[in-house]
Amino acid sequence: MKATIDFDDQLYRQLKIEAARRGRTIRELVAEGVRHVLEDQPATARAIEASGSGEWRPPWFGVLRPWAAPVADHSMTAVRDSIAGGRSAEASP
Repeated sequence: MKATIDFDDQLYRQLKIEAARRGRTIRELVAEGVRHVLEDQPATARAIEASGSGEWRPPWFGVLRPWAAPVADHSMTAVRDSIAGGRSAEASP
């Protein structure tokens, strides 16, 4: 099947150079890229399903949740105080 794809000039030049460097055609390179995206889709779909929100999130998203859940104040002041970990103001740069 044929399809027309509009690339910006700079991207097309880069694609053409990369295809030549690999000894392949632009068509082959684009098809390889599309296959790569489609093969990666199940991991993305799993991440969306696991999030329960219907939105994609990276697999590491929420790893810090156990530490954030008991905290009531998420203001920048509270975050800075937490990072300081009890250091005195004089010791701060």
